[in-house]
Amino acid sequence: MHLHIRNATIRDMPAIVRMIGEFQLDYENLQPEQFIVVEDGDVMVGFGRLKPYPDATELGCVGVLHERRKQGIGKLIIDELIRRGPAEIWLTTDMPEYFRPLGFFSESPIPDSIVKKLERFRGFARANIVAMVYRKTR
Repeated sequence: MHLHIRNATIRDMPAIVRMIGEFQLDYENLQPEQFIVVEDGDVMVGFGRLKPYPDATELGCVGVLHERRKQGIGKLIIDELIRRGPAEIWLTTDMPEYFRPLGFFSESPIPDSIVKKLERFRGFARANIVAMVYRKTR
């Protein structure tokens, strides 16, 4: 296994959009410059996104091919997005138990843009969605 992380390009977007639909992830305002991809050879095995808002940055759309899960690829993506991102990174998830060991925690107040996203997605498909934050230490 030889994994390589790179910035996404417009050519990656059809595959990313297909997997976002399959994995039921956030499909709002998809821009290639917000994504990174992980490749094994010439096969995209995962991707993730830093989505900017006026009052926050959200880590989102972390997806890994079903057959490549439980191999550390999701953590690799999250670690890289944290490294690239600002000091404070928010996420919305229905899997808080996955993100807690990675340093994310629940906190109030939640930025308005993240609150609005929670409201949209709770009404749409994910009643158990919560917001979590990661703060880099100096």
